[in-house]
Amino acid sequence: MTSKNSKYIGKYQINAFLGSGSMGRVYRVTIPVLEKTAALKLFTPSRSLIKKVGLTSLRAQFIHEAAVIANIRHPNVMSIWSLEETAAELFYLMDYYCRNLGQLIGESYWADRPSRTVSVEKACHYLAQIIEGLCRLHEADIIHRDIKPFNIMIADTGTVKIVDFGLSRRRGDKQFLGAEKLTIGTPFYSAPEQIDSPETVDQRADLYSAGVILYRMLTGHLPDKIPALPSELNAQLDRNCDRFILKAIAPHPDDRFQTADTMSAGLKAFWVQYKNARQRECVAPDDIVQEKKTASQNKPTQIKPTLPIRSESSRILAKDARAVFNLDDLHQPAVFVENAFQKINDTTVIDHATNLVWQQSGSRYPMMWDQAQRYIRMLSESGFGGYRNWRMPTINEILSLVNPMHDDDFCMEPVFSPDQKWLWSSDTRSKKSVWTVDAQMGFVTCSDLFDYNFVKAVCSVT
Repeated sequence: MTSKNSKYIGKYQINAFLGSGSMGRVYRVTIPVLEKTAALKLFTPSRSLIKKVGLTSLRAQFIHEAAVIANIRHPNVMSIWSLEETAAELFYLMDYYCRNLGQLIGESYWADRPSRTVSVEKACHYLAQIIEGLCRLHEADIIHRDIKPFNIMIADTGTVKIVDFGLSRRRGDKQFLGAEKLTIGTPFYSAPEQIDSPETVDQRADLYSAGVILYRMLTGHLPDKIPALPSELNAQLDRNCDRFILKAIAPHPDDRFQTADTMSAGLKAFWVQYKNARQRECVAPDDIVQEKKTASQNKPTQIKPTLPIRSESSRILAKDARAVFNLDDLHQPAVFVENAFQKINDTTVIDHATNLVWQQSGSRYPMMWDQAQRYIRMLSESGFGGYRNWRMPTINEILSLVNPMHDDDFCMEPVFSPDQKWLWSSDTRSKKSVWTVDAQMGFVTCSDLFDYNFVKAVCSVT
């Protein structure tokens, strides 16, 4: 097997270690000549697993994992490019995506801790794609058996990709020797029957896991054995949402949605009902502005001093990030700026509260770090918007644009273009990673230099 210190796996150069499980390690690699980034999963079972199951059986299971989805073509299922073997290595190549749903909601390895919530619209958008991917897998008689946030990748366009088929099983396949000794699934997301009898579950176990993901996204919590109503944990939800989720996570499989198609139809019906109800609550834009002013006046503790905001880029270590960026436990702003935005022209916006001029939109496409630097230089050299001092913003500057969500946000037009979802900052975490902001969820994370994010340039006005 390849050493952890090796710079290559086969002919592929290792750029970063992404994670590991009992069956293997995953790396971000570069394909030679093409200089294309890919993800590579290397067969490296743990010693304890080899002792428990046997190397021959584990190797067959790893090959099976790749073969299960090799011929599945669907936009919501991860594509595997090739299965390759050298004298000492067995691995397969697949698409690389730099973010997943677990990172988006801030789920840690202590999954029972509260996580970030997702708007109803975004949560339904993600769940609809998860269900579509499951529909394709189930049509091919494939039960995934480990649907959880960290196995749901999110592409730059917001498209969901189901990954990690190490525990999947095609209906009718013979069980691998020793497989009964493997733990199947993740307890927090696994259906009750999957824990009791993992080899006999059907597609309803995957649908249960998808329902738990929705509960988690909308409430920030995992359901208890007797789950609290989602509407009791999130005031924006209603009884229609309660009925849909509780049906999805019913303890007995006969009480759940029986197929991915029926769950998809139920989700669409719920979303239409929810959207229509919220639209009836919407008020005129002038009323919204007045309500927001009143709300901000009533909550002075949520408004931080507007100046000065740190504008010099720095290397911020992980242990110092919360203090420097002024973040809460979920890496979202602890306090907020009371902005005073004014549109300068079709391309720029000034915030008089901070004396910062921003691109109204930003880069059209996500780009790697070195490309982002060139993009900033191009803006300054061309005098974009009448300014020649454009730069990459610090995390603190980007966070000055973030405000807490209100019930009436569903009716509001954004000040900035919503297309730039994930933003580079000028603050680094190390030589190989940079601090970034999820502009829609309003939290701070970090990205490797080879990851893809958007750029929203800023310049200071004196």
